[in-house]
Amino acid sequence: MDDNSQFLDMFFEETDEHLLKLNELVLEFEKDASDTQILNDIFRSAHTLKGMAGTMGFEKMTEITHKLENVFTILKEGKIIANQEVISVVFNSLDALAEIVEHIRQGTEDTADYSEITNVCDRIVARANETNAVASVQDADVSELELEETDWNVIASAQTSNYNAFKIKVTIEEDSMMVNARVFLVINKLEEVGEVMKTDPLIEVLESEEFGRTFQLLYITERDQEAVLKLINEQSEIEAVEVSLIGEKPKAVSEQIVSVNKEKTSTVQAHNHSQSVRVDLEKLDSFMNLVSELVIYRTQLEDISQKTQNKKLEETLTYVSRVTNQLQTLVLNIRMQPLQTVTSRFPRVVRDLSNDSGKPMELVIEGDDTELDRTIVSELSEPLIHLIRNSADHGIESPETRKALGKPEKGTIRISAYQEGNRVFITVSDDGKGLDAEAIKQSAEKKGISTAGLSTQEIQELIFHPGFSTADKVTKISGRGVGMDVVKTKIQELGGTILTKSEENVGSSFRLSLPLTLSIIPALLVKVETHTFAIPLSVINKVIHAKAEDIKEIHGGEVLVENGKTIPLIRLEEQLQLSHRESDSSHMVMVVIDGTEYALSVDSIIGQQEIVIKELGKEFADQSDYLGATIMGDGSIILILNVTAICLERKQASYV
Repeated sequence: MDDNSQFLDMFFEETDEHLLKLNELVLEFEKDASDTQILNDIFRSAHTLKGMAGTMGFEKMTEITHKLENVFTILKEGKIIANQEVISVVFNSLDALAEIVEHIRQGTEDTADYSEITNVCDRIVARANETNAVASVQDADVSELELEETDWNVIASAQTSNYNAFKIKVTIEEDSMMVNARVFLVINKLEEVGEVMKTDPLIEVLESEEFGRTFQLLYITERDQEAVLKLINEQSEIEAVEVSLIGEKPKAVSEQIVSVNKEKTSTVQAHNHSQSVRVDLEKLDSFMNLVSELVIYRTQLEDISQKTQNKKLEETLTYVSRVTNQLQTLVLNIRMQPLQTVTSRFPRVVRDLSNDSGKPMELVIEGDDTELDRTIVSELSEPLIHLIRNSADHGIESPETRKALGKPEKGTIRISAYQEGNRVFITVSDDGKGLDAEAIKQSAEKKGISTAGLSTQEIQELIFHPGFSTADKVTKISGRGVGMDVVKTKIQELGGTILTKSEENVGSSFRLSLPLTLSIIPALLVKVETHTFAIPLSVINKVIHAKAEDIKEIHGGEVLVENGKTIPLIRLEEQLQLSHRESDSSHMVMVVIDGTEYALSVDSIIGQQEIVIKELGKEFADQSDYLGATIMGDGSIILILNVTAICLERKQASYV
């Protein structure tokens, strides 16, 4: 393993991809077991996994993938159908493989016993072979070894790496007392200098001696034809050997008759397909940090230019600004990832939740090609899974209840996403029973949470309160009261908001609003007292001048009256505890959070500027009023306000 340590990163990356792909493909295959293309893709991916595990020397992983491959083989041969037992053992095997990979990644010892999984695989294969025992046991009936698309892909890859591929046909002497032993002596000898990719019949049949005396192999090795023939003939009780070198895959007539234009198109497509490269995330982050520094220094140069009125410097800065803007756009686009990187594993989650709860349900995903900054995408998995689990446990009703309500017996959980401006909106909804405001109210009062004066919407939002749950008992799915609190906390940390909508017996929806990126953002610089702060433009609706008579005092605090509408007013100097002097500020920054408009009182408006967000240290972990900090052109550091947290704090305070 030490010799292969340099390849571990590549192994982890490719293994994660194949495991994710296998989960998706098996889910598709479960819905349509007649689709042979899906089965071929499954077989190819599983075979690649086995090869990688074997190359790295991970024996447990190799054994499980080998057993899986046997199951997929008899599925391909039509000896069994993809029933619940088969699909379950496949998913259990994939979970076991993921567990093994995680142990390897963490460098911890894997003490788990996977024999139950491998035994089930063996039983399925054995039953299939017994049921499908055929009369072609006689040598005369041994057919030519058939090569499928998966085999040809392996052969082509091997030939590219200067390996040879052979079809081998071996006949054991008629008076041999242990035919299967001779078979495995031949296979073991060949595997010392190559790899046996396929046997006909299957290994399990070869072990049982129910195949007569002749068997065939697909064999990959660096040795030539003569050396392979010699290796086999060195074994005793061998009657006959045929070794055939495999050339290029024969083309069908329809494939040979193609137009020149199609050939050119294919060539271009193949060329374009190769124009990608894997980049380590740390290098990408370093690239982003360097561009961020460049933006900071550009701002400093612009500051110097304004102060010195240097025309030549201004002209040069025009070009520098254009280049840095292009570079900034490029690096932000490189950092963007589709939401699909997170949602692709959710269908498997919903399938398992459906089986655990006994409630039929399906997941519909729309707009998963919507892109966000990878730092946001990587943090979305946990809150989205909590929302899905909440819908599965509390939202979707039992089949009997749904039928009585005139609904389809199978419930639907839907995830939809779209981009609007510089924000992305993700909605998780279900067609279940909706949020029971009365049950939430009773549960809240039992926990000592006051519900006096709260509207139905505000009572429903109490589900985000820490430790809150309406479940009567704790299940594997939910009931501990930690899920929804985690959702809201994480979304707010990402500079986002969450809005709840529910209708009894129709369903619930949770709408997340998130920024596209957390790296470089446009912001409005404002002055509060003697301090400068940045407010992200993404939450600003407008900036207005207000008169003193437009500000009124009510029970819930100060409000701004604009066009007959009362808007909650937040004096930032008080909120940020800067001072308590009487302010005669008339500048109001109007922001919209969770669909509610707020007025932020500031002393003056400096202007709009692109800023680079720098994280605050652990010392500021309890300061929810700030998103981070940025460095200005003159070298000064200003804080970026977490407007969402500030406004929601005001909203909660109104009902205390």
